[in-house]
Amino acid sequence: MRPWTLLLPVLGGLAAWAGEATPLTLSATTDLLTWHDLLATGPSRFTPTPRPGQYQYSLSLQGNLGPWTGGATLRDVNFYQPNPKITLDRATTTLYKKYLKFDASHWNLQAGDFNTMLGRGLVLSVIQNPAILKEDTIDGGDARYRSGRLEVHALGGTVTTEQQDQSWRVSGFEATVRFLPGNRLGVRAGTIQDGRAPSFGAPPLGLRQSRSVSLAGEDLLGSVNYYVELGHIDFRDQRLPLWPTPVDPRKGDGGYGSLSWHRQGWFLMAEAKHYENFDNQLNNPPLADRDTEKNDLHDASGRRLYAQYSFGSPDLTAFLSAGGYREETLEGRNVYGGFKLQDCFDRLDMTYTYGLRTVQYLEKKTDATLTWRFTPVWSLDLTLRDKRNRPSGADPYEETDLTVQVARSPRFSAYLMQQRSSLAVFDATRLYYGGVRVNFRKGSYLDLSAGRLRGGEVCASGQCITLPPFKGWKAAAHVRW
Repeated sequence: MRPWTLLLPVLGGLAAWAGEATPLTLSATTDLLTWHDLLATGPSRFTPTPRPGQYQYSLSLQGNLGPWTGGATLRDVNFYQPNPKITLDRATTTLYKKYLKFDASHWNLQAGDFNTMLGRGLVLSVIQNPAILKEDTIDGGDARYRSGRLEVHALGGTVTTEQQDQSWRVSGFEATVRFLPGNRLGVRAGTIQDGRAPSFGAPPLGLRQSRSVSLAGEDLLGSVNYYVELGHIDFRDQRLPLWPTPVDPRKGDGGYGSLSWHRQGWFLMAEAKHYENFDNQLNNPPLADRDTEKNDLHDASGRRLYAQYSFGSPDLTAFLSAGGYREETLEGRNVYGGFKLQDCFDRLDMTYTYGLRTVQYLEKKTDATLTWRFTPVWSLDLTLRDKRNRPSGADPYEETDLTVQVARSPRFSAYLMQQRSSLAVFDATRLYYGGVRVNFRKGSYLDLSAGRLRGGEVCASGQCITLPPFKGWKAAAHVRW
């Protein structure tokens, strides 16, 4: 860590003091994340010498003055969480995020870094996904206008990965108009052009132009909602392959639709999707499936029915989802169901979900949580995640994660996690990882953890990341001024 970065907390304190002394509302946060990963290496993933001692150090300032809001994050790092096995030779200091917003009665203007999604994400979706360590933003400008029945949205800028190894130039437009009570018609268009390309991996896609049209309705007849969006992508720089393929690489098509009804505790929904060569690298249309599945945009379709009923005191919610899916030439089912129980005996919360998926091979998944509040401040939390895969022509694979946590709200919590796998990691089928967290005033906290983690693929909202195994300790501090 560079010595001058120790001044960042001082700058944060001065900013907070200045906010108290002027009409300008200011706040500051300082974050320190350090890993001691005994498996980390140098800039090349093939470097044999371990390079532990990774860190990320940042100062974020936010301010508000009337209709104006702004902020900036200065960061000093020697590794990136999405690729934690590589330690940089030299730490990099960057103005990581910055933004300036102006809000008026009809206008919302923003410059700098921002997140956005056009429609349901068929054309463009650049939003944060903390579960898979995704923090991409658009660095550029964003303008929104609302007046009566009309809403217009335009944007442009550059998207760069956190590792600075890939970038895209993007632009987008969206307009929606309300007609009849509760109905909306929307049109969207966007362009994506490759900027910086990685030195390995798939070749750049060149210029792609996306567009979509949607029709939506909310609370029709007091209980009915619907949404339909159809999209198309033109890959301008792609050529036909030398041999026939089932998918034309020069164009892509996608569609999503949903119809739902709710009344007196009941919620019923039907969903359908179809995506063919529909990946422009910056879109993420709806899954129409369980949130932890992977979104296949190359050649996939699906449909499902979802039913949910809530009743009783304490609140009890039961749900069931059943759907059929096709990915390439493989077809199968995904059925899951469970319940949620809240405030039973004013002490107990429970959730349970069990599912079977047979699209590529047989998968069985179980997720369960239990929280028991001994007193108004003391509680016990149990979390279970169990996955059992039965690939055809391969050995079965099983993994189970069990986490036990004791907490004294709002100041303290401690947890221990056991990870069990049918395949050995670190020459063991059982791994242990634990930690403690201490909370302070104004949302500040200190988090310490250590042990061994299995790693593997993690999916959320249709997007996935593969995390490598970890062995060592981590420390994180968040200070809000």
